[in-house]
Amino acid sequence: MPRFVLFTYPDPDYASRWLDMTEAERQAEIERHNVWFAKYRERIKGGEQLAWPKLVRTVRVRSDQPVVTDGPFVEGKELLGGFIVLEAEDMDEACAIAMEWPALHQGPGAAVHVEATGA
Repeated sequence: MPRFVLFTYPDPDYASRWLDMTEAERQAEIERHNVWFAKYRERIKGGEQLAWPKLVRTVRVRSDQPVVTDGPFVEGKELLGGFIVLEAEDMDEACAIAMEWPALHQGPGAAVHVEATGA
């Protein structure tokens, strides 16, 4: 079965409010994600949640020298939250699964990028 990677992008405003949420609000959000993962358990083949931007570095080459800068900021304001490797019949099914990602309802900045793997 073909594999796809879902790159998850939380809404940046929502993500910045995470620490201000009550424990009950955070638990409710975690539970929505747990339900999604349980539903697609057999399809999921891997993935990871990624660190907060302050723990990320970007490496580039400038004038033939490597340069390391803070953050994941290549060109944009998106916050890559994690990735999920899953099996689906085709791109349409992978997108249908991605449409159910719980964080898509956090706000207008939330997104899931679906990409086929080379495998």
